[in-house]
Amino acid sequence: MTRLSLEADSSSPLGSASSDYGRSVARRVAILVALGLVAVGAFVVDIYVGSGTLGISEVTEVLFRPDRAEASARFIVWELRMPMTLMALVAGIGLSLSGLLMQTILDNPLAEPFTLGVSSAAGFGAALSLGFSVSVTSAMPWLPGELITAVNAFLFALLAVGLVLGLSRGGTSVQSITLLGIALHFVFSSLLSLVQYVASVDQLQSIVFWLMGSLQRATWLKVSIAGGLCLVAVPIVLVNAWALTTIRSFGEEAVVFGVRVRLMRIVMLGLSALLAGAVTAVVGIVGFIGLVGPHVARLLVGEDHRFTIAATIAVGAVFALFASVASKVVIPGAVLPLGMVTSLTGLPFFILLVLRQTARAGGR
Repeated sequence: MTRLSLEADSSSPLGSASSDYGRSVARRVAILVALGLVAVGAFVVDIYVGSGTLGISEVTEVLFRPDRAEASARFIVWELRMPMTLMALVAGIGLSLSGLLMQTILDNPLAEPFTLGVSSAAGFGAALSLGFSVSVTSAMPWLPGELITAVNAFLFALLAVGLVLGLSRGGTSVQSITLLGIALHFVFSSLLSLVQYVASVDQLQSIVFWLMGSLQRATWLKVSIAGGLCLVAVPIVLVNAWALTTIRSFGEEAVVFGVRVRLMRIVMLGLSALLAGAVTAVVGIVGFIGLVGPHVARLLVGEDHRFTIAATIAVGAVFALFASVASKVVIPGAVLPLGMVTSLTGLPFFILLVLRQTARAGGR
């Protein structure tokens, strides 16, 4: 009797739905594990690949038998390659997660750090420091010299988001946030162009190199600061995964489910600015990761942010690490700016996403 009832339950619509959900969760977990393994593989490849002359055996010896490795090899691996690889990892995670938060909160599939003027504001702050030694960090004499430009860029990035939230009355309207962000993006871009116009040749060269987005400025100190901010932001985002899924699905009506939409919008946009600002301040302007990463993650695991957040982090890491590898192998003996590589490789993904959205809209 009990066996018959169990068989009936398993064949019922409720039992079938439960079984389908279990398979869906298992599939998503498998995808996340696969993405994690790919990210680990990309991390290892990026360390082994470099513009120097170290062979695979020499890098392996430095990593696993450092006491037998030459001092020059240890310096190349631990002081040059490792900070760059870790910075690529942090950049991928920070920019991709920042893009996901912006796209979710603003309900805009094209939202990314450029949307709120974060990247252009950071570029303007860095240009002021590089070109004219004008920095808000002058009141911080204890600040290490290598962080002056990065901190100036970071503070200007936060200023942009603060202005957007302040002018939009604390984020009461998604449309006003988006429009004000676009307006500030053009304002800071114009100011950046003005700085470039009046800068000398040497100053202009430094500014342009910074704007291209390069991992060669990475140091252990910068990696630890940017990575620390990511470590603080990621758990906060994961804790609010359910609220983000609800906002993504219902928008302003998420208040019916007990979600404090306005507060969540302010907090998440602030975290998004922290992530994007920290990465941009250290690496420079890197495009497409914040735009493409969240879309690829949603294609793989759907809209449930319990899985989308982790997938976005993994996709961003994979994208940035492989871009770092490409930047070192395209031209032998040279390292291309990361921003250049991500823009060139991200463009095909972006076109495919646009065509896919167009096809969906036409199918309806």
